[in-house]
Amino acid sequence: MLLYILSLTATGIVSGIYLLKVTGCNWWNSLTISLISFENDSEFKSFHLDGQTIVLDDYLEIRPENRDKVQRYIDEGKLKIGPFYILQDDYLISSEANVRNTLIGQAECAKWGKSTQIGYFPDTFGNMGQAPQILQKSGIHVAAFGRGVKPIGFDNQVLEDEQFTSQFSEMYWQGADGSRVLGILFANWYSNGNEIPVDKDEALAFWKQKLADVRDYASTNQWLMMNGCDHQPVQRNLSEAIRVANELFPDVTFVHSSFDEYVQAVESALPEQLSTVTGELTSQETDGWYTLANTSSSRIYLKQAFQETATCSSKWWNL
Repeated sequence: MLLYILSLTATGIVSGIYLLKVTGCNWWNSLTISLISFENDSEFKSFHLDGQTIVLDDYLEIRPENRDKVQRYIDEGKLKIGPFYILQDDYLISSEANVRNTLIGQAECAKWGKSTQIGYFPDTFGNMGQAPQILQKSGIHVAAFGRGVKPIGFDNQVLEDEQFTSQFSEMYWQGADGSRVLGILFANWYSNGNEIPVDKDEALAFWKQKLADVRDYASTNQWLMMNGCDHQPVQRNLSEAIRVANELFPDVTFVHSSFDEYVQAVESALPEQLSTVTGELTSQETDGWYTLANTSSSRIYLKQAFQETATCSSKWWNL
């Protein structure tokens, strides 16, 4: 079993758990500490910049002297950027803006030389039905998301919104035009690997629960833990925590990894039959991760200003 731990601002013969690191509560601190970790900790393998590139512009406006360092870690595959310009909420921006966000993000990634080709929608309040089409036309064949689909595991639940259910956390997502991508649902949420203990007793209890949770829905023996979220700083002792986990669970291999490696491993191990969900993913029948239907998270004057700008921009883009 292999367990992949991903750092972010977000198995059988040998078990694998992939841990990813994602951006935390303060983008400045998260990016700064991740760069320091790359320099001082050879076991800190990657940092996922939440599917966006705009943070690089902001960071380098303040610390332009670090441009070469940022470029080096992108080149080495440690700092994971893109494919979008910003991490948007599908339903807070216009259709044209969603497309442009992808196009601009891809163009920015091209300037840096690399892009993490994952349609990354960890916390959007529902997912738009055209996403598979937009992703496929951008050369992206995998989407990762946190809301709108309920995994039912092996208990074969029958739900009212059957079109929004999947037996596993892995599924196919088909768009309005028939385009299809592999969908990876954060069934235990996109911060399911937060604050991993280094104390052995605490780590034993932590991992017993976490392994049971991920086992409920995974279709393969390649498992994912997301170490970080938008409310969390970078875990600076993560490498030590992973060493403790490997010592406690010899039948599972815990690795600090990236979406690129995790997706490649999952795709090679997928079962022949997976559920297919179609169109907009807006189900409320999820385990706590509601889509908060008919709500939006910006003030009315901001919505009005954005709508006016988006309408003008759409007319300009179509000239």
